[in-house]
Formats: sequence, C-alpha cells, structure tokens
Amino acid sequence: LYTVALTDDMVFQYLLNETVDLTGCIATHPTTGDTTCDILGTVNSSVAGVYDITFYKTDEYNHTTFLTVSISIIDPDNDYLTLDLMTYYDDAEGLYGDALIAALHTIINTGFTGVDYGTARYTLDDSDVDPNNSNNLILIYLGTSVSGVWDGGTTWNREHVWPQSLLGESASNGTVNMASDLYNLMPSNPGENSSRGNSPYSTLANGYEPRDEVKGDIARALFYMMIMYDELDLVNTYPGLHEMGFLDELLAWHYADPVDNFELHRMNVILGAQHNRNPFVDYAHFVDLIWFHTE
Repeated sequence: LYTVALTDDMVFQYLLNETVDLTGCIATHPTTGDTTCDILGTVNSSVAGVYDITFYKTDEYNHTTFLTVSISIIDPDNDYLTLDLMTYYDDAEGLYGDALIAALHTIINTGFTGVDYGTARYTLDDSDVDPNNSNNLILIYLGTSVSGVWDGGTTWNREHVWPQSLLGESASNGTVNMASDLYNLMPSNPGENSSRGNSPYSTLANGYEPRDEVKGDIARALFYMMIMYDELDLVNTYPGLHEMGFLDELLAWHYADPVDNFELHRMNVILGAQHNRNPFVDYAHFVDLIWFHTE
C-alpha cells in the first residue's frame, strides 16, 4: 500500500567528510498518510566512493515497497591536475572549473564534422552494435537486442538523450545541428521512447529512470552536450529550453556506472563519423575537476 518517493531537496553527492542527510524520503499510505522511510545501507563520508542506499516501507499486509539510490562521496584532493593526458587533450592539462570547460569546448569542436540526422540511422547500428550478434544493436532503455536494419523506425528509432524539444532545434534527415549529434542519439524502442517523452533523468517524480547499466552512459552523453554547445546547461530543477536534469543524480550515476567496452566502442565509431571524442568517456576525472575541484 505504500508509495516511496524522494523529496526535491534530496542530495546525491557530498564532498569527503561532509555530513550526509538521508532524511529526504517520504513513504505515503493511502489511509494513514505520510511517514518517514526505513533505510538499508550506510554511507561512510570519510571514504570516497559510491554507496547504494535502499529506502523502504512495509505495510500491514507485509508488502514492502523499495527505492534504491546511489550516494557519491567525492574526494576533491585527488591530484588530477598533474596527469599527462593524451595529445588530443594537451590544452586541457592542469585546468579545472570554467577554464577546463572552455578548453574542452574548443577541443571537441576543433575538427568536428557533424553528420545529418538521416545519416545517423546508418551509424547507430554500428556504434550500438550487439557485441554478441553483429546483425543486431542494443536498445538503450530496454537493453534488448534487435535487428540493426533500419525499417523506418518500426523496430527502433533515434532517441535524443537531451530531448529535441529542449534543444530548440528541429531534427530532419538532411540537417546537421545539435539534434543530429551522434553522442546524443541512441537507438530506442519506439514505445519506450514515447513513454520517456522529454522527461529529465531522475528517480524523482516526473523523471525517467533508465536501467542501471546505462545510467553512466547517459550522464556522460549529457556532460558532452553541455560542453559541446554553449547554450546548453545541466540543472537541478525541472528543465526548460536548453536545459536538462537532474545534474546531481547524473553525477552520481557517472560514478556508479563507469565506462565499459560497449561505451568505448560507441565513442570510437562516432569519432570516425564526426571526428570528435567524448572527454568524459576518455577521462572520468574531468567530472571531478569541473564540478568538485577547489584550489
């Protein structure tokens, strides 16, 4: 009988040794109303890492409702500024914050040759190919393997991870713009694509929660879009035009779901098509340097 939901002020990442607040959960019963959630798991804020916390409540019929979230503890003192990066990122070495954002923006726009939205249909079957069946691709939200042959969008279509309506640009087959950037396009089941609509990514009400195996992939695609296009921004409120959310959860998902071989393959295929890289796939620590590093 209970529904379990997080409040809008729930925080999903903290700096090392910060006090962690896990009170942002409400369990609602249809007759007795709201109460606090019970909790499984703990967060040790003295040790950097990602901690899974399960909020739950059991009703009078012994039925339990669960909601699991990831809480990240960030160490801002990791010495990432001295790392020797690959040549592509030479101009980003030693930078953090806004300076790093500006450098990465220039780097990934230099040499970029976008493909049109129509061409993307014949790239996604390679970038998102099923590693166990080269004739198929993997759908981003459902994780199922389907034929990679384009059939007009019946079996799969092109999902805008940053929703097209929030990009403010049209997606047409002959056009090259933000809506045709391959890092932002992933194959999706048409019905699931419609269900997601233009919802932000979140475990909160009115958000869309993807499967755990791709939460980091989606977060890094959105980080890329924010860096690539000056007008785009990631926010912690319900997004409007040129915005996407929710940033705090995306940061937590980035740590909880690190880069794997599927995502690396995806970037290499896109690199061959539009000639730029996703910095956050290459170097996960760019997230620390942009959002958490202090002098």
